[in-house]
Amino acid sequence: MTHSSSLISFFLLVLLFLCVVSSSRGSERETGSLLEFKKGISNDPLGKIQSTWNLSSLPDPKACPVSWTGVTCDPASDSVISIDLSQMGLYGDLKFSTLLNLKELQNLSLAGNNFSGRLVPALGSMSSLKYLDLSGNSFIGPIPGRIMDLWGLNYLNLSGNKFEGGLQVSFRNLQQLRVLDLHSNQLKGDIGQVLSGLRNVEIVDLSLNQFYGGLGGVSVDNVSGIVNTMKAMNLSQNGLNGRFFPGDVMGLFKSLEVLDLSGNAISGELPVGSFGNLMNLKVLRLGNNQLFGMVPEDLLQSVVPIQELDLSGNGFTGSIPGINSPSLNVLNLSSNSLSGSLLSSLKSCKTMDLSRNMISGDISVMKNWETSLEFLDLSSNKLSGSLPNLTSQFYRLNTLNLRNNSLVGNLPSLMETTPRLVAVDLSSNGFSGSIPGSFFTSNNLVSLNLSSNKFVGPIPFQGSRASELLVLPTYPLMESLDLSDNSLEGVLPSDIGNLGRLKLLNLANNGLSGQLPTALGKLSDLEYLDLSGNKFNDGMASTNDAEGKVPAEVKHHSSKNSIRVAIIVASVGAALMIVFVLLAYHRAQLKEFHGHYLGRQNLPTEITEQTEGVAAGSASMNPNLMDIHPATSGRKSSPGSPLSSSPRFVEAYEQPVKLDVYSPDRLAGELFFLDASLAFTAEELSRAPAEVLGRSSHGTLYKATLDSGHMLTVKWLRVGLVKHKKEFAKEVKKIGSMRHPNIVPLRAYYWGPREQERLLLADYIQGDSLSLHLYESTPRRYSPLSFIQRLKVAVDVARCLLYLHDRGLPHGNLKPTNILLTGQDYNVRLTDYGLHRLMTAAGIAEQILNLGALGYRAPELANASRPAPSFKADVYAFGVILMELLTRRSAGDIISGQSGAVDLTDWVRLCDQEGRGMDCIDRDIAGGEEPTKAMDDLLAISLRCILPVNERPNIRQVFDDLYSISS
Repeated sequence: MTHSSSLISFFLLVLLFLCVVSSSRGSERETGSLLEFKKGISNDPLGKIQSTWNLSSLPDPKACPVSWTGVTCDPASDSVISIDLSQMGLYGDLKFSTLLNLKELQNLSLAGNNFSGRLVPALGSMSSLKYLDLSGNSFIGPIPGRIMDLWGLNYLNLSGNKFEGGLQVSFRNLQQLRVLDLHSNQLKGDIGQVLSGLRNVEIVDLSLNQFYGGLGGVSVDNVSGIVNTMKAMNLSQNGLNGRFFPGDVMGLFKSLEVLDLSGNAISGELPVGSFGNLMNLKVLRLGNNQLFGMVPEDLLQSVVPIQELDLSGNGFTGSIPGINSPSLNVLNLSSNSLSGSLLSSLKSCKTMDLSRNMISGDISVMKNWETSLEFLDLSSNKLSGSLPNLTSQFYRLNTLNLRNNSLVGNLPSLMETTPRLVAVDLSSNGFSGSIPGSFFTSNNLVSLNLSSNKFVGPIPFQGSRASELLVLPTYPLMESLDLSDNSLEGVLPSDIGNLGRLKLLNLANNGLSGQLPTALGKLSDLEYLDLSGNKFNDGMASTNDAEGKVPAEVKHHSSKNSIRVAIIVASVGAALMIVFVLLAYHRAQLKEFHGHYLGRQNLPTEITEQTEGVAAGSASMNPNLMDIHPATSGRKSSPGSPLSSSPRFVEAYEQPVKLDVYSPDRLAGELFFLDASLAFTAEELSRAPAEVLGRSSHGTLYKATLDSGHMLTVKWLRVGLVKHKKEFAKEVKKIGSMRHPNIVPLRAYYWGPREQERLLLADYIQGDSLSLHLYESTPRRYSPLSFIQRLKVAVDVARCLLYLHDRGLPHGNLKPTNILLTGQDYNVRLTDYGLHRLMTAAGIAEQILNLGALGYRAPELANASRPAPSFKADVYAFGVILMELLTRRSAGDIISGQSGAVDLTDWVRLCDQEGRGMDCIDRDIAGGEEPTKAMDDLLAISLRCILPVNERPNIRQVFDDLYSISS
């Protein structure tokens, strides 16, 4: 027995020794695999991988590298179970096969980096994986079928990449999968087949792809694997058509909480009664489809716990059913054909948008509503009657839009019962009587539009002792005030100077009289002023005050505003003639486009370059180079087309110069590469022959050719334009992470020791701007673009904007000179995107002012106290570009017609309203064999893009509409 026990003990010790040795060797193999994986990382901006993923940092090289950034080990097995490198800004082409030795790896998260390349089938051999997140990178190619071998996977996120092709894989084998996110790729496939291949998933997001097919043919068998588990399904912004889910299928999704099918082409009526079975449905978004019929009553009843319902942009008819749902917070039924009377009762809802329908009846029923509304838009309907006193249930209301109805009577004192109102638009109605003075004592009101009504009497913000009218608070927030086209009388009071934040003041076409107060000069932020159509005296208190009456910003306004300002000045009299002369001179220069503007940096008119969206180079440059002024050719733009143009319009400076940098031993600045595929030295850049391409509000642009023959665009940013180094570095990395076939990516930037040494670098793109293709005609080097080619350009630009917006980045400087067309197919390359993220507030304001001077600035930016680029402002600029594509007239054109001189947007809008939309179409594409219906559709889209901001579609909706025209 003793001998046997000794043998057993011996064997146990041997076995333990072998296990320890095996574990040690296993850890060594895993460490080696991680080091091989690291070789695929070509750029580590934060240095977290390069500084920790090395053997010297390990106390025990044979142990699991738990101290390495992003690596987690299992203490029991001493094996790697998780790699999380998300949001580190890493670059590289990864070799996933190097991870095959990590036998217990459960979590692999590489989200939010800049990895590229293809997914290899070997990824399917990592059978221990439970969590795989590769989102927000630049992976390309198809999704390999062997990914279905990851049978233990419960989370798969491949969104925000460039995966393409048909989704051939079936997810049937992934029985444990709970989350599938493939949104924002270029994947295709029949949606019915995709859904039939899913099992037990809870969250599915396939939005922003190219899936097709209808839901009407989906049977119970097709969805039997998901109806009991599905909680959220997002199929928005694809190419789905046909009918909605059949009623018997829809009613089976009893666990469904969120369904988003918006931005497709789904048609037909919604199934009656099927939604009543969805006891967990909270969010239903079906906006911007082709649905029609009645709004299902069961969606608005208490049986369905709906919180958000969006059926906007469809063709629903009939009256709005009664709303008895106590959970409903957001209701959007705008842009349909709904009729009937306004809801007589409302017991829930915080946001309600019923605008752009045909709803009629007396608006006074609002007094019966028992809800705490915060946003109410009933504009562009057929409502009548007088606005009732809004009682305490409206206390939280911050936005009220009743524009373009048939409302009459005296206006109640809204601000007393709804003191939180921020924006009020009651324009284009028949309100009468005096304007309540409480509007001008509010501490919250920012925008007030009472234009085109029948108001009479004085403006009640004057502090007249005789009339005992209200006196303004010391620091009112009001930024936009439009009282035009009423019958107001009396003088313009001196208290107007208290509106110190005012950006827009429109008092045109009233009966105001007397002398203009010198207090107008206190409105230093004023950007738009219209006092025309009144009876002001010709003289002013002092001719020396003339300049103060119209602030300098007004002089650098857009075409429309410049015209109005000229009228205003004329109405004021001789004391303001100097301002009129300056404005006339500014407009003349825009109209003729003389090349000598290249040498003047302080004008708002932007002489843009071949690629404005460039990233920066290295090394300190000779600051005297900023004084080089490109020669000009004296060419003019096409007749009637004032424009800010590519330098090809002005024969870019041909004599080579040097991007003169310090020698390497004197280099005091820092060069940062945003793309590992680009490499050069400061000395090499200093030797590069450089050609001036043009100047802009951002600085000067050069083309530089390296020793290797590689050509770069170097944007030399103006002094005082950009943020401090830390903020700049953070933002430029965000911009540099953008990778899309239709954009010119940032490649590097340089931060020098002197303020004038801030540089951005990108590849030089061989191509010409859209403005050249549309407008150059003397001589004309380009064949006229066909309608199909113009439509392709529009779709490509919209697709690129959609990519940027989905990643939280407005373009901010969209115009034809920043749209390059390359190759015989006129492929779009977008430039100059996101540069506002690098700028100071003053730099942003100047960029927006430039857009205003050229006609691409959204109206809301003109009214903002701190204007900043936005998604909706991009949509406005894009709408103007669509008009340019259709008309071949520049946004800066002043067009004479029966209604007088108007700008491009007003001219197109007027043509459409008068039923002669085809009259404004470019004759090169009108009247031939081009598809006129598609032109009409494109014209309609352009007009929607320039609607007021709260009515304007987002870029997803615009892209979907364009895609439906082109497909």
